[in-house]
Amino acid sequence: MAALHGRVLHQLIEEMHLVNWDLDIETRYRERFEHEEFSGDESDTPVFWKNDRDASIGELVGEATEMLANYREKGWNRDANVILSEATFMLKVGRNVFSGTVDQIRQEGDRLQLLDFKSSKFPPNQQFLDLDYQLGLYALACWRGVFKMPDGTMRMLEIPPEKLDIMYYQLRDHIPYKRNGNGYTAGDERGDPRRFTSRSRKQLVTLKRDLAAIASNINRGVFPRNPGMINCPVCAFADICLSDAQGKGLTSRQVHSIESLTITGEAA
Repeated sequence: MAALHGRVLHQLIEEMHLVNWDLDIETRYRERFEHEEFSGDESDTPVFWKNDRDASIGELVGEATEMLANYREKGWNRDANVILSEATFMLKVGRNVFSGTVDQIRQEGDRLQLLDFKSSKFPPNQQFLDLDYQLGLYALACWRGVFKMPDGTMRMLEIPPEKLDIMYYQLRDHIPYKRNGNGYTAGDERGDPRRFTSRSRKQLVTLKRDLAAIASNINRGVFPRNPGMINCPVCAFADICLSDAQGKGLTSRQVHSIESLTITGEAA
């Protein structure tokens, strides 16, 4: 349900910027949600509904309407010079090719902004943004990767990291408070949704090294356990991992592989 919600929000933001800034949010949300649910790329994936389907969609519509109505009221969005939207890219790192989609790239004076729209309830802290692999990979793609352009051609953007600002855009901050509280009143938005980070050339070179090491482990079938308070409770393989941990550790081949990568400087 959350994945469908996020996908439709991205689609409506793109439609507002490129087609119709004043579209009927509620109507278009329902149309696009139904299309994604029954005809989209993952329409064969079962949807988990917290309540019954109609009630759940009603809640999502309410959220989307508040978020996007306040999104388009902001001058920094309404006046934005969007040069790419939902743009797919390909990036070669060593022997591996990474692909993905950048939500939006804007021109801001002599600089460019890379935007990543999120609708999660709990935004990350600044340390996470400064270290996140996903945002770093996007910045590396803007510098060294190729993007699909509106005319269908693939082209390098060649945006150097010192000219690129990375913006994590927390859409839920546009949902107003429903009651008065400490420091805010009902109707106030939750704060500035824009959170900024950046990457230096040195950071992107280090990122390439890390990605090559991670991809090498994956290709070798080396998946060392990484227990933690955040990842273990939501990991679908936690029971298998626990069972393995009780009976055996990493194989000598896996340990040697990891040690070799670290000693040769290929891993962080």
